[in-house]
Amino acid sequence: MDWNRKNKIEFFNNDPNIIDNYPIIEAKNQKLKWVKKTREDFDELVKKGAGDIPGFSHLVRCPGIFDLFKYGYIISLHKDLLIRPKGKGFEWMLPPDESQMHPETYSEGALKISSQADVATNMLSRPPWSAEFIVKIQTGWHVIAPKGVKFLVLPIAYPDTFEFTSTIGILNPAIDTAIVLQMFWNATEPETIIRAGTPLGHLVPLTEKKYQMVQRTMNQQDHDWVVKAEHAQYSTSFWRYTMRGKVVAMYNKYWKR
Repeated sequence: MDWNRKNKIEFFNNDPNIIDNYPIIEAKNQKLKWVKKTREDFDELVKKGAGDIPGFSHLVRCPGIFDLFKYGYIISLHKDLLIRPKGKGFEWMLPPDESQMHPETYSEGALKISSQADVATNMLSRPPWSAEFIVKIQTGWHVIAPKGVKFLVLPIAYPDTFEFTSTIGILNPAIDTAIVLQMFWNATEPETIIRAGTPLGHLVPLTEKKYQMVQRTMNQQDHDWVVKAEHAQYSTSFWRYTMRGKVVAMYNKYWKR
């Protein structure tokens, strides 16, 4: 590719339909039901003259909340997901599709669901109302960012539903480009279906510089990187963390950071 990557944050996925149907969106374009109602309430009050009243205040003027929606990107679920708690774990189900019939085609981009390792669920502080398991969602998305740019991974702030809450962390593409979101499970029903299109998590670039967002279907260069990085991290050492420095160097060289 001959275009300048220094001013772009690139997302790619191997699912050929995801960009058309469930793309990553900028946080400012997120459509939460309560936000719409709040803005409508504000507009109605202003029409009635409330804006001329000294000291008039309203939730939409709270920068601590609404400025948060100006930054970063929203990752959504792109397939219906059924979760059925079972003891200290859970069963899960996705709609049947070609990824099950042709796994070799979708292996680098498929949505994958698993439970986080016991070492995390046993030791990580979690809300007392959440389940004992953590739902780990490998979204199939990968992100390539300018050198040094990391992402703060946040739950959806003030969501419309509370069946789950994304855990908080840092995503450093130089160490791992895969976007993996891990969820505290809050729902108490015997089974819950999370619909495709439901926002999962919020990625905020840790930089004040503005970058153009690009998202695309995985190309051959992307595919080669995923394979190369997975082999370096998982097939070299019993202790994956010892490879981080080498993987960062590989990332910077491969993507010409």
